[in-house]
Amino acid sequence: MLPQQIDCIVSKFPSLSDIAKEDWETNGISVWALPPNQVLHEGHLLEHAALMLDGTVRVYKVSGSGREVTLYRIHDGECCPLMITSILGETQYEASACIEVPSTVLIIPIAVFRDWIDRYKSFRQYIFKVFAERLLIMSNLLDSIHFKSVRSRIAEYLLRETAPDQPAVTMTHDQLAVELGSAREVISRTLKTMEQEGRLQLSRGKITVLHRESLLELVE
Repeated sequence: MLPQQIDCIVSKFPSLSDIAKEDWETNGISVWALPPNQVLHEGHLLEHAALMLDGTVRVYKVSGSGREVTLYRIHDGECCPLMITSILGETQYEASACIEVPSTVLIIPIAVFRDWIDRYKSFRQYIFKVFAERLLIMSNLLDSIHFKSVRSRIAEYLLRETAPDQPAVTMTHDQLAVELGSAREVISRTLKTMEQEGRLQLSRGKITVLHRESLLELVE
């Protein structure tokens, strides 16, 4: 691992600043460039840990009927808590992960990854922080799916993904259904009703927010 590569990695993951120089020279540590649409399927036994240096990975679950629900996304300077669970528990990866855009990841053999967690306090604290943050995200996701109406969840998503000066989001009804863990038919029917109420404008592959205030009224 070259010094400039290490500097770049540490800029993304400050918790790795204590890693000794000789540890960076361990066989198997490398930086990989990953193309979009590459998928790691649920049930895979991991041989490496991956820390995101650049790009985006969508982590999702697929039901027995084939319906997808997005759990969360991993961005620059982040890692997947389900990956950590799989590595530390020596179990299969419990979700699927898809590279959404060209991405770069730091690859660490799992034996080295476990060793670093044991020996380096700052890295261990970072791992605990990842667990805590993602646990909150998962709790909010479950709360949203089980206790909020589809109208409310659509409103929340659109308010989060748009802005007053950028009121449109480019996505299909299928994609929105995947994001919210619902059926396409339910999403399409609800969007059509919201359009008839004057809250949204629907066009092919795009949803435009017409009145943000009216969407705020739907948030539960």
